[in-house]
Amino acid sequence: MKSNHAVVFLMIAFMAAAGCASAYKTVLPTPPDNYQKLGAAKGNACGSMMILGMAYNFIPIPMAELPFYRGTLNERVENAYQNAIDSVPGATALLDVTMRENWFWWVLGSTRCVTITGVAIR
Repeated sequence: MKSNHAVVFLMIAFMAAAGCASAYKTVLPTPPDNYQKLGAAKGNACGSMMILGMAYNFIPIPMAELPFYRGTLNERVENAYQNAIDSVPGATALLDVTMRENWFWWVLGSTRCVTITGVAIR
C-alpha cells in the first residue's frame, strides 16, 4: 500500500516539474566579426496581467496604444531589446546587454516591465 502512495506522489511530482519547463529563448544575436560601436542604448517594454490576486493573473492585456507597452507580457523582453536598438539611429544589435525587470500590483492585476541596456553596434 505504501508503494502505491509513493508511485502516485512521484507521478504527480514529475508532471508538476514537466509543467514548469520551457524552452530557452535567445535574446541576443551573435555580433558580426566587424562592427562599429555607436554608443549607449536603452529600451523598455511592459506587459500586464489582469484578474485580482497573484494566483488568478491569467488574462494578458495588450497595451499597444502606449509607446513602451509594445505587445503583450510574453513579448516584453524582445520588445525592450528592439526599443533599445531603435533608441540609437543606425543600430542593428547590442553588446554588453543588461536586463532589469520590475513589477508592480494594481487593483485588478499586475504589470511587469523590462529595461534592456547595452552598447549599440552597426
